[in-house]
Amino acid sequence: MSSRRAFVVCGLIVWVLVHAAAAGAGAPTNQLRADIDELYRSVQPSPAPVTGPGRATGRAILDRMFDWTAMAESTLRGQWQKRTQAERAEFTHLFSDLFARAYLSRIHLVDATTFQYLGDTIAGDRATVRTKVFVKRGNAIDVDYVVRETNAPRWRVQDIRVESISLVDNYRVQFATIIARSSYEDLVQRLRATAK
Repeated sequence: MSSRRAFVVCGLIVWVLVHAAAAGAGAPTNQLRADIDELYRSVQPSPAPVTGPGRATGRAILDRMFDWTAMAESTLRGQWQKRTQAERAEFTHLFSDLFARAYLSRIHLVDATTFQYLGDTIAGDRATVRTKVFVKRGNAIDVDYVVRETNAPRWRVQDIRVESISLVDNYRVQFATIIARSSYEDLVQRLRATAK
């Protein structure tokens, strides 16, 4: 095969791969990609946990990305119905602070240049966006974002599964253990203490 023909064939293969990958990416993936790209740009080139203005900007992006109320309700399950509106609002605020701090404190560990979007699966107003993240040590981690379309209209994250482990379920187990051993009030006191 001539070098010119080989070049054309390689070009066609690259074109097919790029367009095949794009075809598998729907609205949830495209929106999440835009949000995550903006998030990484806002916190770069910080080599350490995000602080100061970068944290404030990052938090604003996370507030747009995540459905904090739905996530807070999921972590409390039956306890949510027992809470007053004011208690629900406070818990949602405390939970979102906890989750956002954890998310932003680890973002510098990921190599943003190798972040891969593997497509999405949509079922009605819900979808799962599959991604692969490479930490700076080179290990690959499967991270799935579970999203739901809202009236905005936006796809907002309701859970993240890291290597098939739900972060919301993880928080739910921790919170349920504290409530069972002590009380809901004790859980809230602990969350208030971590927010200081």
